[in-house]
This record gives sequence, C-alpha cells and structure tokens, in this order.
Amino acid sequence: MDSDPELDVSLKLRTRTVLLVLVEIALTIPVIMMLWWVFGYMDGVGWSSTNKNKFNWHPIAMILGMFFLFGNAVIAFRLFPFNLKINKWIHAVLHLLAVALIIFGLVAVFEYHADWGYTDLYTLHSWIGIVTSVGYITWALLSVGVFQDLEPRRYVWLRKWFKPIHIVVGMFLLFGALFAIETGIYEKEFFRMFSGSVDYTNYATEGWLVNVMCLSVLVAMLFLIYILYTIPKIVVSSRPPPTDKQPIIEKAAPPTATPGTEFASIDPNLAAGDTQ
Repeated sequence: MDSDPELDVSLKLRTRTVLLVLVEIALTIPVIMMLWWVFGYMDGVGWSSTNKNKFNWHPIAMILGMFFLFGNAVIAFRLFPFNLKINKWIHAVLHLLAVALIIFGLVAVFEYHADWGYTDLYTLHSWIGIVTSVGYITWALLSVGVFQDLEPRRYVWLRKWFKPIHIVVGMFLLFGALFAIETGIYEKEFFRMFSGSVDYTNYATEGWLVNVMCLSVLVAMLFLIYILYTIPKIVVSSRPPPTDKQPIIEKAAPPTATPGTEFASIDPNLAAGDTQ
C-alpha cells in the first residue's frame, strides 16, 4: 500500500516535536540543578566587593549562556517549527544572548578574584574556559555579521565559503563548552571541600547533586550532537515554492455563427433578410 505523503509529513513533524521537548528537558534539568546548588548550598548571589557570593553569578551565567542558550541555538534549524528565515533569526538572537551572559559571567569571576586577591587563569578549567569563551564571543559576532547581512543577495560566495568553517568551529566550541562546564563544577566543589566550606559528614546530598548535574550536562551535550548528526535541517522557505510547470493558458474558442447570421457583422440588414 502506498503511503500517504501528508501522513509522512505529519509523522516527521511529530517526531521533531517530541525531540524538541526532550532536548528542552535535557537542557533545563542541569540549569535547575545549578540554581539548586547555588541557592541551596552556596548561599545565593551578591555583588558587593565584600561578598564572596559575587562568584556565584559566574556558574549561573555560564550554564545559561554556554549551555542552555548555546544548545537551543544549535538545534534551531533542525527542531524549531518555523521557516528558514525565522529559524535563522532565532539562531542568531540566541547566540547573541549567550554572548551577553558569557561576558557577564567573565566579569563576575574576574571582579571576584580582584576583590579578594586571587590569581587569575592558573587552573585547567580557567584555560579551557577562557579559550572557549573568547572563541565563542568572537565566532558568534563574526558569524552573525556574515549570515545576517541586510542584503541577502550580497556576498553569496562568502557565505558559501564560510558556512562549513562556521559549522566545524561551532562543534569545537560545543565540546569546549562541555569541558569548561564539567571542569568548572568539579573545581568549585573541590575548593569548597578543601577550604572547609563543606562538612564531610553531611556531604552526601550535595555530592549526589554535583555528580548528577555533571552527568546530566554530559547526556544533554551528547543528545545535541546526536540531533546535529542525524536530524536534517528544516529548509522550509518563507517564499512561495517555485513550480516546474508553466501555467496553462486556455484559449477561448472562436465564436460560432448561427444559420442566417453569417454576415451580421458586415451588414445588419442582410442578416434581417432585407435584399433591397
């Protein structure tokens, strides 16, 4: 039995919708866990120079920008139920919001170090994080400048040349974000343990939370990579699709004359039978 094309399309849309819901759940769970960790075990946030909780803005901003918004941006073309133009703008806006949060997170951690006299950029996490952050900010702004040109017909050759590089670098940045987040969470937890901020006798709950959070970040990132390599892009254009067939122009049939009126158009008197 031949399959119904409309049924096939519906199934594909349902599949994309289910995958989108699953991705959003996978991206949201680590964010909720991070907020639970910060506000439940690290006394929330602050911004004064005498408040060590200024640092806590850093993990919140980074997991929102480098994980949640970055993750949504990379799946925009594959799972968001809009046409190509709208998905393109969503992709760009999400990246720009992520850039803003990453910059805010960097400001928070550098100001915290300056307030308390700590050394900058001496751990593996800080090296991975600063390289990924600067790379992401630079690449996002450059990519938006290339692909969001107000004149879409200009520099087509540049877009065609830049697109595969854009995708490859984006994948490297996705892995960099994964390593930066994982190393950052464990670095902070080890500092808390060795500084005595964590009571080892009551560590079980926080330890489980940190471990599950790191695993959930890893699972979400692997899920994103699976989506990127298995789900084709939605390429529905906002323009009407071109048609291969030329419109058929029906020619009107020539008028037929009734008996006795063949010469009506020449002389009405003849058509009336007047021969005088």
